[in-house]
Amino acid sequence: MPGGRQSPPQRDDVDQSDSASAAWLLRRERRRGHARRTLGIAMTSPAAAPFPLRLFTPGPVPIEPHILSIGRTQPPYNRTPEFSALTHEILAGLKFVFQTTGPVALLTASGTAAMEAAVLNFLTPADRALIINGGTFGQRWCDICNVHSVSYDELKLQPGHDINPAQLRERLSLSRYTALLVNAHETSTGQLYDIQSIGKIAREHGALFIVDGISTICADPFAMDDWNIDVAVLSSQKALSLPPGLSFVAMNPQTARRLANAKPKSFYLDLHTCLENQKRGQLPFTPAIGLMLQLHQRLADIQQETLPALVQRHRLRAEHFRAAIEGLEFDVMPSRSSNAMTALSCGKMDASEVTECLRDQYRIVVAPSGGELKSKLIRVAHMGAQEPTDVEILIEALTEIDAASRGKKQ
Repeated sequence: MPGGRQSPPQRDDVDQSDSASAAWLLRRERRRGHARRTLGIAMTSPAAAPFPLRLFTPGPVPIEPHILSIGRTQPPYNRTPEFSALTHEILAGLKFVFQTTGPVALLTASGTAAMEAAVLNFLTPADRALIINGGTFGQRWCDICNVHSVSYDELKLQPGHDINPAQLRERLSLSRYTALLVNAHETSTGQLYDIQSIGKIAREHGALFIVDGISTICADPFAMDDWNIDVAVLSSQKALSLPPGLSFVAMNPQTARRLANAKPKSFYLDLHTCLENQKRGQLPFTPAIGLMLQLHQRLADIQQETLPALVQRHRLRAEHFRAAIEGLEFDVMPSRSSNAMTALSCGKMDASEVTECLRDQYRIVVAPSGGELKSKLIRVAHMGAQEPTDVEILIEALTEIDAASRGKKQ
């Protein structure tokens, strides 16, 4: 069968030898630099630097070598019994990841396409949705509903603030909302919401509960069926630790039955057509075959490691990083953080300059934020095949940047 399963490599925890190696590597790399005026520390030209980029972005994330090697192979022809069998195994693995007994539609598309497919297939202009909007991706739900003439109200939150359950209950009681839309992890601010509690509230008010789980599933606990989630979406480039290009829409069995009588509003994103084809192990259109082979292996890796162990690995990595930067001029922004990522406010430093410095001096890529947070926030991911030494180099780099900033102010 294409994409035969391999054994994933074993990873060690961070220890003192990792810290020592990181310090040595950092000193070696820093000797190649020259002065940068903005933060008063040495920089090197990215083009000239001989050492590799270290990726700490919330998608794409570092990918395991054995997964990358699959992407270098010749994609097989997919209209075969063998590929159908592989597809069935993938769909079973995705159900396991979502923790659902319902069907999962597989799309060759970005996570935003999965969000749009959820709105297109389960909501109409006759619905009225309440959208929890805590940042860029909460706003994306609003934008999608606008395009498709779905009426909605917003429960708007300040960046990094949590949802007040009493306020949510009150809002749902004020109007006859048919749907509640939320991002489980608002990646623009790092805020993780209590989806289990929100699911109970949605169920109390009879609202269809649609959840963007793109940047939390596999990094944080996520139990679709147990948490009363009707529809959930995911994409490949976050804690699934794959290249971008695949996304998934999971639905509970009762919600899936609604598709049979729904009038299609999109040709490519019609989930009923997708699910009907998946029954025979095929997709209605040519999929990203190479990515599916990588997904097949990655799901096998997750089954072998177990979901709790995978979540714990993300948790330990996040906790180690946050503990290591205590005392620096970087503060964790959200009131509740995901294991997937740490959003750091940069105090009196300009976050854009910190991002540039990490990239140019240390060959470390973290994610900036946008809008009003552009100069205030950096986002450090804990997903993917990060080596302990890489994490220690990042910690050393932030420590040096902090020291240079404090020295500049004196």
